Amino acid sequence: MKRILLIAAAASGLISASSCKHRCCSNSSFNPNPYRPQAPNTPFLLPPANVPTSPAPGGTFLPPPGAAAPSTFPPPSIPPARTAPPPEVLLPDPIPGGASSSSAYPGGPTNGVLGSPTAPATTEPPVSSGYANATPIGVTGFVKVMQGVATGRKPTLDGFDSLRSAGYRTVIQLHGAGEDVAATREVAEKRELKFIAIDVSTDKLADAYATFEAAIADRANQPLYVFDADGVRTGAMWYLHFRLTEVMNDDAARIRAKPLGFTDQGDDAKQFMVAIQRLLETR
Repeated sequence: MKRILLIAAAASGLISASSCKHRCCSNSSFNPNPYRPQAPNTPFLLPPANVPTSPAPGGTFLPPPGAAAPSTFPPPSIPPARTAPPPEVLLPDPIPGGASSSSAYPGGPTNGVLGSPTAPATTEPPVSSGYANATPIGVTGFVKVMQGVATGRKPTLDGFDSLRSAGYRTVIQLHGAGEDVAATREVAEKRELKFIAIDVSTDKLADAYATFEAAIADRANQPLYVFDADGVRTGAMWYLHFRLTEVMNDDAARIRAKPLGFTDQGDDAKQFMVAIQRLLETR
């Protein structure tokens, strides 16, 4: 019996020693880890300690734990982007003593920089439309020599009509000695054009020049058109005009008169060159 009690006591001590894990009961120097709570079995995470779990004012609830909580604050106000002021347009200063180069209103009729350019003033006498810019139809060799005066070859019937439509008042024909000009006069006067015939011969060159100058200088005849058959006589008259009236030297007068018919080629032209030299020697 005594043996049975000893065995039972030893077994009881062995069980107690194996079940106790405290320092007092352990003969080992091993220091066990502190107590760790068991991980939760729920998929939801607990909210942070500083997040309220009560319903928000107005009856709305916060999102479940673990979800991102929406912000209850309004978004920050972003000031609008500053736009740069429009660039200042600097207009040139007006020329002293002249008209202003620009208008106070861009695009206006007097604006010379941003708007349409102002038409330059002209001293051209007012005439019918077409005279200043248009070349009459049916007029060969037409050249505007000066203000109110043009020259060329003899016009066709359409040419006389075109001259009249362009606003011309007078036609001057330079012809040879004894040449009949009655038909040309009739055509011109029928179209209400003043007709002037000037006999331009080598033996009457001085008189022809004087009559020619008086006719083209008369403002009552302008605008006028001077013509001949081949250009020899018109060229001779214009050469004398540039030499004696406009006082040009020989080279300048030839350059100006050449496109108007002046030439030294041909028998008639050579005869006029001799007559012109004799006339110039007397002046």
